[in-house]
This record gives sequence, structure tokens and C-alpha cells, in this order.
Amino acid sequence: MADTAPAPFDLAPGHAGPAIIAHGGGNSAALAGDFLAQGADFLEVDMWLHGGVFEIRHERRVPRLPLLFEKWYLRRVPRRHYTLDDLLNDTAVDDAAIFLDLKNGGADAAALLRRILARTGKARRIAASSQQWSALRAIRELAPDVEAFYSIDVRAKLELFLSVSDRDLRPRGVSCRHSLLTPRVVEALHAKDLLVVAWTVDDIDRAAELVGWGVDGLTTHRVAEMRAEFAP
Repeated sequence: MADTAPAPFDLAPGHAGPAIIAHGGGNSAALAGDFLAQGADFLEVDMWLHGGVFEIRHERRVPRLPLLFEKWYLRRVPRRHYTLDDLLNDTAVDDAAIFLDLKNGGADAAALLRRILARTGKARRIAASSQQWSALRAIRELAPDVEAFYSIDVRAKLELFLSVSDRDLRPRGVSCRHSLLTPRVVEALHAKDLLVVAWTVDDIDRAAELVGWGVDGLTTHRVAEMRAEFAP
């Protein structure tokens, strides 16, 4: 039997329109400061669990080699990665809201997240997205104050989620590749009391279309423009 729907949660308290989520905005102290100055509601941050620590990076590791890679480049693993502890410390004065993208780690990632948040000693608005059900389940159990979002990057995962969401874990919402969204899909997700975050949206016309369909959040590199257009 599915979990009951969670209590209402406002992604963007204090203003009308969608939440503006800075894509990769928490991946360094410099980016965090810049995007907060532009008015981001959340800083999105890419997190990999490695060696018992959350490493903030978008790249994957090359197996058995000290290299990180993206489709278009390689770079050496740095001596020290920016970490979630660093980000929380660097944004403590701003009390910035954080949107975590948990890339791996499952229940271990959720357990580490709980320990990190416990030692900060300060409540923060934090959401966490993942494609791993084990991570979402553990977040619900171990870190209930963190809002869980299921991350969807391909149509098959969207269709599977829609088919099982009434019989399984009910996260707070979905963080979905924008090209998979249609008015019918957004309506179906809202009917299940789920928030809808679209990523990554840098085209203003496409953003306007998504906002017209009722999308609750936009993950974007163009924070200042999106904020001015949709969430003044």
C-alpha cells in the first residue's frame, strides 16, 4: 500500500510563481554566492558518496584511475573536493535552501546526510533528489525533514513512476527532464499531490510554457532572468 500523501510544502515561500533552482549552484563557494545574489530559491548541488564523504562534483570517476570525466573532457581528481559540510558552512549566513542531487550511495548516502545535518545544529530548507529508491526510502526514515524528490531522466522511468506511485513510496515530488513533461503529465503528477521540478531549463519561451502548465520549480543556469520573468 502506498504512503499517505505528505503535508503541503511550498517550494518558493514568499513569492508567486515557480521556485528558481540554480543548476550546480552549490558546487562551489563562488557559484553559491553568485546565484544567491541573483535570487535563487535553491542551490542545486551534485553529490557523490566516495570513501565515506560526499564529494561535490558533476563528473564521474574513472574506475581505478585518479581521473574524473564528462562526455567532453577528463580531469585529475583534486587533492580535496568541495564537500556538503563546506557548502553548509559557506551559506550559513544566508540560510540558503539546498536541493541535493544524490548520484549514488543509496541508504548509506541518506545516513551520512542525517549525520551531517545533525552536527550543523541549524534547521535548513533542504530537498534531495535521487534515482535510487533505496535513498528515497532511507531519507523518509532517517532524515524526514529533508523533502525527497524522485529524479527522472528518461521516459521509461517516468512511465514506471506513474504506474507504481499509488502503490509504493510517495516522495514529495519529481525532478524531471523538461523534455519529458507535457500538460497531461504535469496534471497527472499534481493529481497525485506531487510537486514538479523541471530541469534543465535555460530557454525563456520553454520556461514560460512549463510555467503555464503549472510546473512548481525550474532548474536553470539563468537564475536572474528566470527570477525576473516568473518569480519577481
